[in-house]
Amino acid sequence: MPSVHIVADYGTDGYRLDADASGAFPISDSLRARLAAWNDAFERACPPDAYEDITGKRFDFVAFAAQGLEIAKAVKRELPHWRVLYWDEGLDWFLARDPRHQDRARAEYEITLKDAFAPPR
Repeated sequence: MPSVHIVADYGTDGYRLDADASGAFPISDSLRARLAAWNDAFERACPPDAYEDITGKRFDFVAFAAQGLEIAKAVKRELPHWRVLYWDEGLDWFLARDPRHQDRARAEYEITLKDAFAPPR
């Protein structure tokens, strides 16, 4: 099963394909533009040291993560037979508060079809 990671990162398009996903990322142009705009907002507004700000004033990780989750759900709706994994920047920022117990893998989770068709919170 092909899989994709929806993750904002510097110098990317907001996603990373696994080796089992050969070829192009087959999503609609409008969703591709939405994903790119989301990642561009991260690159433009989130300095790397924002993760150290426990108040969240440098960057709104929670709002950004909510937008990303909706995009990840849209990807799953367009690609129901793909495994869609979402890197939650808000959760990653929160978990960074306790570096002794930080397991970065806890910030990534799979988007299921049930998740994809659930109403936004």
